[in-house]
Amino acid sequence: MIYHKTSIGIEIDGGDLVLSSLQGNLSGGTLTHFLRIPDYRSRDAAGLRDELQVFTRAGVLASSNIVVGIPRRDLLLRHLELPAEVADNLKQVIQYQVQSFEPTEEDSYYYDYALLGRTQKNRKISILLAMVRKSLLDDHLHRLFDLGIQPAAVACSSIALANMFLQGRKHVQDATHILANVSPSSVEILVLENGMPVHSHETPKEDRIGWKDLILREAGDAVSRLRLGAEAAVEEFILAGEASREAYADLKEAIPECSLLTDSFPVKGTEDTAPYLERAASTTALAYTGMARHPAVRINLIPPAHRFKQTRWAYVSAAVLGLVILALLAGFLLHRQIQGRRLVGELDRQIAAHKPQVEKVTKLRGQTEELAGKIESMEVLFRKQDRNLEILQELTHILPEDTYLFSYSYRDGNVSIGGYSNSASDLILMLESSPLLKDVRQRGSTTRDQRTGKERFQLEAILEE
Repeated sequence: MIYHKTSIGIEIDGGDLVLSSLQGNLSGGTLTHFLRIPDYRSRDAAGLRDELQVFTRAGVLASSNIVVGIPRRDLLLRHLELPAEVADNLKQVIQYQVQSFEPTEEDSYYYDYALLGRTQKNRKISILLAMVRKSLLDDHLHRLFDLGIQPAAVACSSIALANMFLQGRKHVQDATHILANVSPSSVEILVLENGMPVHSHETPKEDRIGWKDLILREAGDAVSRLRLGAEAAVEEFILAGEASREAYADLKEAIPECSLLTDSFPVKGTEDTAPYLERAASTTALAYTGMARHPAVRINLIPPAHRFKQTRWAYVSAAVLGLVILALLAGFLLHRQIQGRRLVGELDRQIAAHKPQVEKVTKLRGQTEELAGKIESMEVLFRKQDRNLEILQELTHILPEDTYLFSYSYRDGNVSIGGYSNSASDLILMLESSPLLKDVRQRGSTTRDQRTGKERFQLEAILEE
């Protein structure tokens, strides 16, 4: 169910600013305006503000519900599985997790998280943690403020697409879907399991590989990483984004269970905006998320203290409260003694009513101190997490079948491997493509083994944090 109002979705796509204006209605919404502003940072701010006024009725952007989307490449997304016992102190545990990704003050993050679900069998809670560098988001927000744009929320564009797809679809709760956000230069694979995003990865588009091969490769890699069983077979591929129709034509023959998100959009276009629905998918989804009363995943990367709150009803309650205060003041002036006795009686009743809550808080304080000790122990365990198994699994997945290792070591974020391969020079590019490894380099020279005919190699790399 959505509110009857106008919402604006804005995506920062490289140096471009992409905007969609969505008018809500009972059936979903209507895309009323779409605009892409190339290289908006180089534009004159005053002239750009005039151009942006078309997206509002009164010409004031802050009067609308504005949701800004950040591309996946600028975000750090982590799916966490935590013990159910930390639910009462979840905010503090999440803060510890974020601090583990902040080696310096320059690398500090804004973050938000969403509870994806609970498993009673394993007594775990599943969390989606989204983080963005403070310097990056502050720069975006300052530029938007200069244009008169004050967003109500900042979210991940692909998560908004997931919210759009999941809205009102109860049947997806027991199935696995793959949502591909396809742009001309990249594709992001988002795996939705039981109605929640459990994996996200973006890959650049290479000229030598077609959409079908690229999407099937990345989807297969995602399924392999998640170790989905037969009971969680992928039910449907959903394509969204500017290049989605081109990818759909290439993929449809190989995967009949493939569809375009815009074909099932709860949003329709006008005569002017209908041709832009695929191009405006992300920004339309951002605007739609701003309208949705209960989106599947609610993420807002703006710090709580700086969030813009549209509280139209607050004016009504404030007016009512003001009238009550005036009435009480008039009653006090006219009947001071009687009003005084009533006030004392009311205070006594409130004290008596809150006494059980005070006792409960006192009891919870002791429990909180006990949990703090447990959390500290858990933090030590998190910091000592051994990543050798994760690295070896990634090497097994990446290295070709003609390659085998005779040495491996990992210490203080540095990985070193040695072995034999038919083409040792190709291994550097393969390892660089891994999301776990970076700065891959050769140590020493490559020699050919006379017995096996293979090239002997020694490589080093740094583990991604």
